[in-house]
Amino acid sequence: MKLQITARNMDLTEAIRSYAEKRLGKLERFSQNIISSELILSEQRGKYNGELIVKVKGKTLKATSTEKDPLTVIDRLKDKMSDAIKAYEDRLKGQ
Repeated sequence: MKLQITARNMDLTEAIRSYAEKRLGKLERFSQNIISSELILSEQRGKYNGELIVKVKGKTLKATSTEKDPLTVIDRLKDKMSDAIKAYEDRLKGQ
């Protein structure tokens, strides 16, 4: 899975980049149908917003989160997206 990371209104440090790649790379074990993924992080008035967009076969899945810490945002996005991918896979198996 290729992960594209974009930072808006903040510096994307190597620590944040490697943390995101490590945590979000684990999403691959939930589905073999993942085509690409994009993480958008932004900082606004002391809060960090995150958006994770994952393209799978025939669908685009999206998760958002807002927290005070960028690493917590990444963790929340991973949790939300893993649930969405599991639901997608369940729907595929039901067909």
